[in-house]
Amino acid sequence: MWKIFSRLKTTFRAYADEHGFTCDVCGAEVFDYPNHRLCGTCEKTLLKNDGRICEKCGRKTLADGICLTCKAEPPAFTRGFSPFVYRGDTASYVNRIKNGNPRLALFFAERMAEYFLAHCPNVERFQGEERLLLVAVPLTQEKMRLRGYNQAEEFVKRIAIRLQERGYCVETDKELLVKTKETLEQKHMSYHERQENVSGAYHVHKRKACQGKTIVLVDDILTTGATASECAKRLLGAGAKEVYFLSSASVPEHK
Repeated sequence: MWKIFSRLKTTFRAYADEHGFTCDVCGAEVFDYPNHRLCGTCEKTLLKNDGRICEKCGRKTLADGICLTCKAEPPAFTRGFSPFVYRGDTASYVNRIKNGNPRLALFFAERMAEYFLAHCPNVERFQGEERLLLVAVPLTQEKMRLRGYNQAEEFVKRIAIRLQERGYCVETDKELLVKTKETLEQKHMSYHERQENVSGAYHVHKRKACQGKTIVLVDDILTTGATASECAKRLLGAGAKEVYFLSSASVPEHK
């Protein structure tokens, strides 16, 4: 009975993902859903990550080139991408996903996919024999039980679909990277405190699956980049050719 209920729930959700009628933020009518998952008013409040962008982590910067954080401590990942700036209403929308609204992840994931295609160098190579491996930044099993889902995995599912629709060779693996210990809340930590907090927290469970692969590591937010860098170190250490980091939004550079 449980399996039947689970299949019905999955089928219903898949249908609802493509047949909504209202804005996923405010509930206003959206007549061409899912081409537009947000109404025009809500979409206008989003802060797009354009203009000056760090050439390493991808955050909005105050000047051209590399941001001060990456200059001081270059992250292990090859390059970062994020379509939005984590400020104001944009931050509020992203936090809704983390705190119980996986439906809103569809909008951000689709924008993440398009942004990645527009900014990743030589992305056309993934339309041939080379495959792109998408991996979510994992949660511990305890955190998964408490939250019920991993927002990064929700992003991965939809990003994979969107890239495949565009003709790219994509695969996903939920078991490749695991989080082996719970970390402390990082909101008010400095970069080095975050580094210490995440050190040793992630483990590559399937090392052979990494070898020679280009991996896109996916998460909701880029703050300092400490978590993404720690995960990238593990993936590169397991033989990955390169690791990109893709988030829905990134904290901009401060003065």
